[in-house]
Amino acid sequence: MEQKEILDNSIRNKIVQLEYSNLTNKEEKIRKIYKEETGKEPPEFKIYTSEEMGIGKTSGLDGAAIHFYDKGQKINQVYYIFRGTEPSKDFGDVIYDALGIGAGKKDNQLRDASIMYDKVEKKIKTQNKNNDIKLVRYGDGHSLGGSLIVSIGLIKKTFTNIRGLNDAPVNIKQIVRNDTSFRTYLSRTEGRIDKIPEKKIIEIANTYYKKQKATISHTWVKGEPMHAQSFPNSWYAGNKVTMLGDLDTEEMINIGKYPFQKEAKWNPVYMIDQFRYNLGVKTILGGLGFVNDHVKQETLLDLPNKSEQYLEHIRKYPFLHLGEIKAGVALGAAGGVNLLTSPGGFSQVYKGISQRDQAKLHGINYVVEYTEANAMKTYYQVFDSGSQEEILLDYEQMKKFVYYCANALKDKEANLNVLKQYLHSEINEVFEAKKKKLKMKISREEASPQSFMEKADKDGATLAWFGQKRVAEKVTFDKTFDPLDDSVFTPVEEIISSIQEEVTYYQKFLEAFFQNFEKMMEADESVASDIKSMKEVVGGI
Repeated sequence: MEQKEILDNSIRNKIVQLEYSNLTNKEEKIRKIYKEETGKEPPEFKIYTSEEMGIGKTSGLDGAAIHFYDKGQKINQVYYIFRGTEPSKDFGDVIYDALGIGAGKKDNQLRDASIMYDKVEKKIKTQNKNNDIKLVRYGDGHSLGGSLIVSIGLIKKTFTNIRGLNDAPVNIKQIVRNDTSFRTYLSRTEGRIDKIPEKKIIEIANTYYKKQKATISHTWVKGEPMHAQSFPNSWYAGNKVTMLGDLDTEEMINIGKYPFQKEAKWNPVYMIDQFRYNLGVKTILGGLGFVNDHVKQETLLDLPNKSEQYLEHIRKYPFLHLGEIKAGVALGAAGGVNLLTSPGGFSQVYKGISQRDQAKLHGINYVVEYTEANAMKTYYQVFDSGSQEEILLDYEQMKKFVYYCANALKDKEANLNVLKQYLHSEINEVFEAKKKKLKMKISREEASPQSFMEKADKDGATLAWFGQKRVAEKVTFDKTFDPLDDSVFTPVEEIISSIQEEVTYYQKFLEAFFQNFEKMMEADESVASDIKSMKEVVGGI
């Protein structure tokens, strides 16, 4: 029997919130959260933290794992949790955000997360040697932590359920570097990896990680700044998105996307400006990569505390800090020249200032608050191979659409049956009725041969024999009829065949739709109930 999830989403959100104060020695607080939510004591559990395992001191990683085990209840579950960026506590998070997730150059936190996962798995296996209950893995992460847990889920391929909360995207470059099996697959199918365009890699990843994507969901507060951003190599892997809060809140500006794209399609001024804007974004990301390659890690980590000393030292001994100077010039030139002097860049800055209060929505506290208030709406994320983008589909609209499709399909099937009836019955009935009517007319003519001859004479077909009219004693007609020609049936058969193909196609579409939705929403009882009712309405497709 499949294990039931010990922690629901509300409890998991609160534990992610608690992780910001570190889960070391937080057993009592976790028990309290569980009891307040469920009214009962939790199963026995053990907490493993990155701090206790000595992982993340240099990279800034902060994570934990909670293992629940109860042999009697057949429970064996582990929940991995990674916290997000905390610049006030650890500047390493900021560095990793920029150089890892942004530029795709640094993997230290992802590597540490992988090391932590391996150590936790080993500890669980060692402590439960005789355990025959399958270990079920769950994952949660907020902000930077969301990118980490989703990346680990894709790479390890062992998780049943992963949730990113106001999460940063994964960087596909990091996935390629850290997932040996995916890298080998790319090399085998596409050749040199460095020659494959970013969009092509993401397209391939959407197919390769299909099974893992089905386990990943995202929970975003509407209007928060993180998920609105799109940069090269960023990828929100997953199938389901839950939007929290006020759904009328305006989306934040997308720094990675030129704001006047529609105008740039026809206006040469905007075309040039779009080029400058995109060049500015690209140069900044390139500059971040230059930082990673030329500036020492310890220099970056010490910047918040020793910025004044560094600047003074750079002024006195510039040649000793050539890497930092080049990086600063690269980033400054990109931002100042290509972005701030661009109408698109100015528009982004102006709008960003007007939306500054929305930045607070990124915090984990808002995820907890809106989840408790049940202020949410479910969307489904689908990769569009045409635009190479992830598209969010509104569940309610999809449900209406499928109802419409199902009803239209029923109408089409009814019309198809009418056509089949016409082909196999009505055409023959019409033919037989005409035959019967004609036979009756022939029989009347045969019964009165003289009248037939008189009629023939009137028509100018007088028969004479030595100048005298011939008198008919008997007239016999051939009453056999040729069967209907195929040309009568062919047009109708072609119409039936065409409609049958459409019906079969849409039946398969609806069947696949319900199967996929049931898998995607098997943890959501209310939505699963809707799907069940839909299936009943459309006749159990």
